[in-house]
Amino acid sequence: MTHPTRADFDQLMVPNYAPAQWLPVRGQGSRLWDQHGRDYLDLAAGIAVTSLGHCHPAMVKALTEQAQQLWHVSNTLTNEPALRLARKLVDATF
Repeated sequence: MTHPTRADFDQLMVPNYAPAQWLPVRGQGSRLWDQHGRDYLDLAAGIAVTSLGHCHPAMVKALTEQAQQLWHVSNTLTNEPALRLARKLVDATF
């Protein structure tokens, strides 16, 4: 499958959503681009990337740094970033 299309979605995926006919392949800030180079304003950013937009430099930096250390830990274990966040949340709310 060289370049997937919306028709591939219709054939391969369970249709619990009805996505747009175009497929996003790149994002920057509040804009998305499809496979044909057309750009779109991403009005659903709150669902996928919050208000920071796509490829925000601070997020790319943080994710890159984290990916070089530890990407995912099962919830049967704990880890330092989770405990640091938990401490901040408890201190700020209780």
